[in-house]
Amino acid sequence: MIVALLLVVLALFSLWWLSTRRPAGAPPGPGFALPVLGHLLLVKSDPRKKFATWRRQYGDVFSLYLGSQLVVVLNGYKVIKDALVKHADAFSDRSPIHILGSVQSKGIIESSGPVWKAQRKASLEILREFGMGKNILAEKIQEEVGEYIKALAEKKGQPQDLAQMTQVSVSNNICYIVFGKRFEYEDPVFRRHIRTIDENVQGIGSANLAQTLPFLRFLPGDLFGIQKLFKNTVTILETFTKPYIDHHAKNTESSVDNFISAYLREIEKQQKKPTPSLINEIDLQKIVLDLFAAGTETTSTSIRWTIAYFLHHPDVQDKCYEEIQRVIGTERAPTIRDRTQLVYLEATISEVLRYADIVPFSLPHSTAYDVDFKGYTIPKDTQVLVNLNSVLRAPEVWGDPDKFRPERFIGEDGKLLRFEELIPFSIGRRVCLGEALARMELFLYLAAMIQRFRFLPPATGELPSLQGTLGVVDVPDHYFVRAIARE
Repeated sequence: MIVALLLVVLALFSLWWLSTRRPAGAPPGPGFALPVLGHLLLVKSDPRKKFATWRRQYGDVFSLYLGSQLVVVLNGYKVIKDALVKHADAFSDRSPIHILGSVQSKGIIESSGPVWKAQRKASLEILREFGMGKNILAEKIQEEVGEYIKALAEKKGQPQDLAQMTQVSVSNNICYIVFGKRFEYEDPVFRRHIRTIDENVQGIGSANLAQTLPFLRFLPGDLFGIQKLFKNTVTILETFTKPYIDHHAKNTESSVDNFISAYLREIEKQQKKPTPSLINEIDLQKIVLDLFAAGTETTSTSIRWTIAYFLHHPDVQDKCYEEIQRVIGTERAPTIRDRTQLVYLEATISEVLRYADIVPFSLPHSTAYDVDFKGYTIPKDTQVLVNLNSVLRAPEVWGDPDKFRPERFIGEDGKLLRFEELIPFSIGRRVCLGEALARMELFLYLAAMIQRFRFLPPATGELPSLQGTLGVVDVPDHYFVRAIARE
């Protein structure tokens, strides 16, 4: 009996040792890894400080174990650019999301290889066709901004939480592109869908533990929110995206002014070719969801961080307003054509994107094959974390990275400075699909908001916390603000 027990213990120990023993040539990292957990207990919920410590100890490329999964962390602009741009073929895959394994559609975010390339190519061409980054789309966004400004004014300076209204408004810009229509802010069905998408974006942070330790998916109950994440995804796909796709598929002649119709036409075109098509209606469902999740969260969260920083730094808000008043005045709304003249506002937006660091690790990459990189051998299917925080808060680039200071983006000649290290949307082939749209939205929303309102804390003087909650996106805690109409 004792011998058998010892053999079991030895077998388990050997299994643990083999599963957490770094492959030959892998990057260095923290030593002893716990059975099953690996280095999870050392990482905690926000690993930015721990990663900075390990970077100083092990260098710009280090590795650790999350469960039994080897994870390589890339730090610093030169290393990240080398991996994602110069070695793009090796580092552009995506690890499968096990917690959504039974969801057939992979879309753009979760797919890899030829399928991902085909879907991204088709999506980019369609988005450009609909004016991504061009003035024609800016005019539609400006109309939505007008509705948002009206909704803010209706509060008559009373304290309000901007979170949901901002999400709904920004989502309407995606709705215009994807569906060819917008929704009213109080539409209960639309608000429920936006709330569900938001739950998934934030909930995937805690569900990541089940991604690292897959056996947790089979435990009774839903302690880590895995079932809720899966259920939300299926609900959105079946009750929100699929009905619109089905509608446009049945009305192809009358539906020509939106992403779905254009994608359906591309599917038909591909199906006529002799080679098998890599795009289809199933993946289109997830692409629509990807566009909503990425296009809504980043922009709405950035707007909320901006207002939070204004409350802590009222001088920055005042300088933005003074510039808008000097360049535009108050007789007309700001347009995208004013962008080059509003240098301080553009600098402020750049500083928000740098300082807020809302997606500090981008989305996990994966190696497509064994790759030799920076003197190390990284095995195929290794998860790779791109530590954007190591660039956006790099002292050697920014000097005083922990200080909120828009002036760092303005040169001595008064013109806007461009830093190649400003990569809040990542770089390389997996760069955020909606970067141009997000930057356009941030300018139009913030210019109009600052022109019309002065943002103040509640009468109690309570300021929002500048410590966010990190899921996929680092979101500010809910706070109240007064939007006081300017005279």
